[in-house]
Amino acid sequence: MSLRLHRVISDYVRLRIEPALPPREAMALRDYFLGLAKDRRWPARNGSGFDYQAIAEATSIPLASLLNVKGILRPLLDAIVRELPRAASAKPKLAARKVSRRLAAPKAKPARKPKKRSAAKSDTARPQSAAERVARKLGRQRKDTVSILGPKDPATTTKRRGPLPAPFVEFPTPLWEDTRSFADFHRELDRQARRHGDNNSMLQRALATAGIVVNVFTVRNWRKGIRYPRTVRSMQALAAIERRYRLPAGHLSGRLPHPARAVTGNNVLGLSHAEHRRLAWHLPDDFSTRPAKEQEEILAWVREVVIRGSTSYRAYQAAALRTPFALRLPEALAVVDARWKSQAARRQDNHANDAAMLASPNLDREMADLVAFKMATLTPYGYQRSGIWGREAALQQVEHLGLLFGAMAAPAAGPVAGLGADKECLCLALLAFPQAWGWYVDWRERRRGFFTTWESNALSVAAALARPETGWLWQNPALGRRLRPIPGLLAQQDIDRALADWTGACQAAHRYAVSRGKEVKRVAKVHRDPFEPILPVLEADSPLTEYKKIADEIIRLMPNAERYPVAAAEATRALLMIRLGLHLGVRQKNLRQLLARPKGTLPSSARQLSDLRRGELRWNSREAGWEVFIPMEAFKNAGSSYFRGQAFHLRLPDLQGLYDLIDGYLERDRPLLLGNAADPGTFFVKTAKQTSASAEYDQNTFYEAWRLTIQRYGIYNPYTGRGAIKGLLPHGPHNVRDVLATHILKKTGSYEQASYAIQDSPETVQEHYGRFLPGDKAAMAARVLNEVWEAA
Repeated sequence: MSLRLHRVISDYVRLRIEPALPPREAMALRDYFLGLAKDRRWPARNGSGFDYQAIAEATSIPLASLLNVKGILRPLLDAIVRELPRAASAKPKLAARKVSRRLAAPKAKPARKPKKRSAAKSDTARPQSAAERVARKLGRQRKDTVSILGPKDPATTTKRRGPLPAPFVEFPTPLWEDTRSFADFHRELDRQARRHGDNNSMLQRALATAGIVVNVFTVRNWRKGIRYPRTVRSMQALAAIERRYRLPAGHLSGRLPHPARAVTGNNVLGLSHAEHRRLAWHLPDDFSTRPAKEQEEILAWVREVVIRGSTSYRAYQAAALRTPFALRLPEALAVVDARWKSQAARRQDNHANDAAMLASPNLDREMADLVAFKMATLTPYGYQRSGIWGREAALQQVEHLGLLFGAMAAPAAGPVAGLGADKECLCLALLAFPQAWGWYVDWRERRRGFFTTWESNALSVAAALARPETGWLWQNPALGRRLRPIPGLLAQQDIDRALADWTGACQAAHRYAVSRGKEVKRVAKVHRDPFEPILPVLEADSPLTEYKKIADEIIRLMPNAERYPVAAAEATRALLMIRLGLHLGVRQKNLRQLLARPKGTLPSSARQLSDLRRGELRWNSREAGWEVFIPMEAFKNAGSSYFRGQAFHLRLPDLQGLYDLIDGYLERDRPLLLGNAADPGTFFVKTAKQTSASAEYDQNTFYEAWRLTIQRYGIYNPYTGRGAIKGLLPHGPHNVRDVLATHILKKTGSYEQASYAIQDSPETVQEHYGRFLPGDKAAMAARVLNEVWEAA
């Protein structure tokens, strides 16, 4: 048993199994696993899995206890199977045949007729035994003829037949000068092998001398392009070949058809398959051969920087996602889907089957009435209204109010530390009481640690609902009939007082929301700094040039489309996301909802796109170029001074093969990604699977796709050498607008020109997007002033 396997078993039992089982059972499993390793036996198996009944009998542990920790035991059992190759056993029939041959009686050979010899020879020749004749025929001495022939004479012994193997040379001399190279891996490997005089067997023997065991047929398949290296041992073999031929590091591995593909064999004990799949891309090829301390350091860096993103807001968000508490309002969401039928199936509900998070039917109905009122094209008869909700705004308000009521319904002693109110007592009329909003704002401050603009915006919603004349609560005093006392929040006297003077109660709630919103805004802090993930980009002299490195990295690591068509299509999609995001500067919603019209088809009319509130990428045959047309109604800030009632219309430049990328994506890559799924008509589509409900991206999946692109190609990984920008953190598509605005500010100093790049007003750029520090302003002024001194 190797010391490494002994240490792995002991550490795994101590770290993973002992916390889950009693000490006696954990020690019994430890002895069982060590016994397997000592005897070099596999664990008991049952078909394709492990036989836990047999393990339970061998360790005297109840079967139920083993089944409860089956998920913990499985990684260690798999590791033992990998470390202990199965002993080769002969087939039963073949073994029986060999035994019968050994036991069978030897057959008598027919007697040979004596050859006639001359008298001279017969007189002088010495009689030879059978052993002497065999030894003379083979040219070597047999063990059973030593006493007859005497000691072996090397000078008279006949050499072994056949050509002698070529002498081993560690660094062979090239047969000709290296004047050209191939971009394909197999052609370059074959050329270098022939250039140094190596055939498959010689190259395999050289690798074996270096301690790397590779089958000679594997080397042949590499040289013919039948197969390509993708395991840890294969990558070690490539590195050894590069050293043998004195080639630069990565000369051969960089020519693989999928150079950034994660190698197999970097197994990490204690990780689930899903987590290992997320981490595999970011681990170096020699991860499994590095010291344990260095492996832990690499894993910690990947988890902290690449996967989670090392910001305080990311940590807060991850903790909040582990304890969901928002109430679901399906009827209110159904109203949104009915209003926007073309987008009804694109919204996903991750907690659709969780009855504990479902709001009461009465509350759900009240919310549905509010949504219908705010989304109606015209104000319903008998009501007054100030402002309307679009689809995105309606979904956002339903989500935010679901959080409010969910916090009130969450148990006070639970991880959410809510109010603990009965869900049947929750109703929309509670929002007409200042103490309800006061409790919610204070609860959010305790949960986060400080106030943010989120609480200020929530109080603005409260003010709008209770606003005189136009507020929904003001115009519906009948909502107060469902009010019930809630301990710690609302007493029966408060309810009676509000029902007696509903108008006065709404006025008091409106005054409270306005004044408290101003106070919160004054002390609010920034929790999610939008510039923090892309700070290395914004601090560069040319932010756009720095961010463009991500697109260059995608091109550098682009897989071979013939051998890996799906991976190449996904890389092309990621490249076009970056390119179009940098060319257009639109928000995430407009980019992911962008429709596509291939060449040779008529573009959609402006009226159709206005009704859909979507843009379109289409071919302009008159100008022979791709253009993007987005109606004003599709933008969040449609009322901005930038549009002035006109649509967004931009002809894309054909720079660095952009048109070829678009043509190839629409003709080859996009149909491949769709597969058999229904075509949603959007330019960007997901890699559709059999379980995919829709091939169209929604807000969350598009953000995750962009974030995955940044994780793989944007963040520089010092352990793999991949990635474009040092210090970059995972982020979404919205940060592209910060990059464009800051780039133009650093080049021109004009907030107005920066607003042109992101379809917004100069005031918005100055407040939210542009990072134009006093040092940048002073440097720009100094460049103008220094021209006088340089000219003198």
